[in-house]
Amino acid sequence: MTDHAAITVVVVDDHEMILQSVVRLLAADPQIVVVGTALTGAQGVDVTKRVKPDVLVIDFHLPDMDAPEAIRQLREAHCDVKVVTISGSERPGALYASIRAGSSAWVRKTRAIHELRDAIRHAAAGWPFANEEMEATPKQDQLIVHYQPIVNLTDGRIVGFEALVRWQHPERGLMYPESFLPYAEETGYIEEIDRWIREEAIRQLARWQAQFPSESPLWMSVNLSASDILDPLLFQSISDSLEEAHIEPEHLVVEVTESVLLDDSDTTMRFLSQLNAIGVKLALDDFGTAFSSISYVRRFPFDHLKLDLSFTAELPNSIRSMLLVEEIWHMAVSLNMRGIAEGIERIDQLEALRDIGFEFGQGYLFSGAVSAAECEVLLSRATLLPTLESKV
Repeated sequence: MTDHAAITVVVVDDHEMILQSVVRLLAADPQIVVVGTALTGAQGVDVTKRVKPDVLVIDFHLPDMDAPEAIRQLREAHCDVKVVTISGSERPGALYASIRAGSSAWVRKTRAIHELRDAIRHAAAGWPFANEEMEATPKQDQLIVHYQPIVNLTDGRIVGFEALVRWQHPERGLMYPESFLPYAEETGYIEEIDRWIREEAIRQLARWQAQFPSESPLWMSVNLSASDILDPLLFQSISDSLEEAHIEPEHLVVEVTESVLLDDSDTTMRFLSQLNAIGVKLALDDFGTAFSSISYVRRFPFDHLKLDLSFTAELPNSIRSMLLVEEIWHMAVSLNMRGIAEGIERIDQLEALRDIGFEFGQGYLFSGAVSAAECEVLLSRATLLPTLESKV
């Protein structure tokens, strides 16, 4: 980053609605100066000729070229520019920020557009962690797993949890995954961190299954990165963790995103097939955020399909979204997959999803990701929706 306090940004986008939203929100930040908003030239690499930015923001919806090619050309033309890419959408509230700082750091999860501001700051400043800090996280008990409930949409009963990591940094305080996992991915510490998360989540599941017995035992969802899947010891590690905790394989759900499937589809297919063979459930996360979604559902043995929160956000007010979600649900049912809707925040969204047929969901309407102790309080309740108590 240059010596001046402000971050200079060039925004490149061919979709007017996204462009206006990005520029408006970034320009409102005194630390960010937007110096350009035009996509010029057939190849889309001329925008930085007059002003050299610290950060260049581009959109995946580039004319006559795909996003990877655009990024490659931009890096060749301006090798020291930090690039933040946005997977474009007609919905300003459904942008997917992907930090590209250095070579391969990124954030995979969907986020609202206002969080792009923080992504730009991180990209401009670089990653402020020493290797020693990352190496210490599991060894010095700095990692914490929080759990977000997955509920039955009919009665609000908890059926499972998604394990999400936090870093209790000794100086910076509680940090969320987007603040440090991209750096862990780039520097190679992600495998050790992910292994610790899986093992802790499986042990916690064993404790909850014993404490809250049910005819339908709780399940636990864990996320895998691309680096994880390339680890030849991963399958044995998961098998050993399940055996040591006395957890049936079908009570573990492994979630992967489409970006993970892109890296090495043959290796990924073999690994997921191994898990499927012993009974571990597989989930395609953030479904609908890329053009290849249906292709992956066809090729890989998924048991769960997680509807991306960008679809949930528009229910029930968008007829087009309602129709799309109905088609997604019908496809899941026809392929013998369970549908899980993410990002449920309002009663009307819940009712729309239930009317369509979705069986499970998660979101702030029920609970955010909370500590294990707070989860036990939630588990003691008959339903996470008070309005449903009279119906169960």
